[in-house]
Amino acid sequence: MNSQGHIGELELRRHRAREPLGDSGPAIAEHASTCAECKARLRALDDEQRRFESAISFDRFAAGVERAARGARPVPGRRLPARVWALPTLAMAATVALIVTFHGRASQPFVDAPGRRVHPPGWDGTKGGAGMTVRIAGAAGQRTAQVDTTEALAAGERLRLGYQGGGHRYLLSLSIDERGEVTPLYPEQGTSLTVPAAVPSATHFLPDSVELTGVGLERIILVLSDQPISVDAARAAARAAYDRAGGDLARLPKLDLPGEQFVRTFAKP
Repeated sequence: MNSQGHIGELELRRHRAREPLGDSGPAIAEHASTCAECKARLRALDDEQRRFESAISFDRFAAGVERAARGARPVPGRRLPARVWALPTLAMAATVALIVTFHGRASQPFVDAPGRRVHPPGWDGTKGGAGMTVRIAGAAGQRTAQVDTTEALAAGERLRLGYQGGGHRYLLSLSIDERGEVTPLYPEQGTSLTVPAAVPSATHFLPDSVELTGVGLERIILVLSDQPISVDAARAAARAAYDRAGGDLARLPKLDLPGEQFVRTFAKP
């Protein structure tokens, strides 16, 4: 509960998503069913979800992103080789969260109102702080990846990575699978992307979408930092963490990198 005696923002979102809340779960459920203010907040989250799914349609998300192979056949078990269109900064996903499909035109922006703070359900940051959101699109529609559990993926489902900058200046994301294969996502090489100045707690989505191929577990890690990090250093840190965990992604420690880290774990079909 917060200082006003109501359910905190993150706990309310997790309650709405039916995520386990441990020993506090029954008290939160009871409060949510009796408190008029928290009921209203839950209705607002329902409205937010509907706006989100309307603004980022399944067609644009799952099928409207052009991807190009690098000229080699995909290696079984690896992320689909694809070009994440290089941007010097995240300007395409900045203040108005403009989503670019690279079919020669820009899609409609995902904007509720200029500067409005929009958190899709499932973000794991703190109010006003940094965080991560992952949306999943497939034949069954869209959903938000859960925070504290492994998310099972169906064949062909794609992921869209979102972030809340929390005032940090740089962003880097990679994935690691249960075999220890590390795949840089944003960026694929060089150093961290620059996060544009914006409302620190607003959610912005990175360009393009990601498909995880192969079978087994794969973990996506997002690092928000105040100094740039090289992709090579991040890759080495991820592999070192994997070795320290004995190859068990469930025990993977935080990477030895500066900044805040956020993770989602997926089970590939």
